[in-house]
Amino acid sequence: MSASPNASAGAAAPIPVSAARAERDAILSASTAGALRRKNNGSDPLHRARHIAAALNIGFLDFGFFWVTGVTADGTIVVANSYGIGYIPEGVHLPDGVRMASADDTIPVAERAKWVTYPILAVQGWAQHQSKQLRAVVATEDQFANFDPGVPKVILTPEDIPDEAMQGCSRLEVIAPGAAQRLSTVSDFGLNELLPPAPADSAPPADQTPKLWFEVSKPLMSTNPQRGTAHLNAFIAYADHAQELAVHRAHNAAEPSDQRNAIADWVYWQHLSVIMSDAVTAGASV
Repeated sequence: MSASPNASAGAAAPIPVSAARAERDAILSASTAGALRRKNNGSDPLHRARHIAAALNIGFLDFGFFWVTGVTADGTIVVANSYGIGYIPEGVHLPDGVRMASADDTIPVAERAKWVTYPILAVQGWAQHQSKQLRAVVATEDQFANFDPGVPKVILTPEDIPDEAMQGCSRLEVIAPGAAQRLSTVSDFGLNELLPPAPADSAPPADQTPKLWFEVSKPLMSTNPQRGTAHLNAFIAYADHAQELAVHRAHNAAEPSDQRNAIADWVYWQHLSVIMSDAVTAGASV
């Protein structure tokens, strides 16, 4: 699935680049080795993939969570991370045209389930399914540990990581572009109609987020190759709880913008719960 089926028209937002990487890029551009890139107006997809990979690696502390970025011979950029199916952390956006491997619903969910917790397998599997040849994979040295992508590695260093996050498509736009488009067309006055009836008790549900999120991360502490099923089951429980919290926020939001954001979260977690439940069912039936 493209990350940008509903991206607005106009120039795409620039990818943030660290000062150290910008300096290296300038040296490369001025060198003989950079001649081809200059000829192509600096548009080498591998150059852009490195910047995207670096920006995706900003400041995540969840155990075992990381992104890898692949680029194919035809210039397609595909990303994957080590958590769930279609999971994107809150506030992370993907640029126009970037594909997310596990969010590609043209690939059977049973196949995507095989990639869970192994993002290098995800970019490899995505490329194979799409009949594309991987040109390179971008990640940090630690993220490549024990995995050979079978194509050239581009190693990120701490100096490559920029200070600012990327702009682009929200996680709902990536995983459910149709739902995101429909939500964007609803007026502020119509938002309440999207919600289930409010419960008689307006007290917030008990927040089990830290406990449930720990259960999501715990399987990644294991080297068991079958850890993906336990991870998905924990993620389903987390997604169901996140829906409950989001609906409560939506019912009690003071501002339309807050209500809209809460509804977007609710719909996003609904989709993830369904996808991951389908993946577990598909895996059990194999």
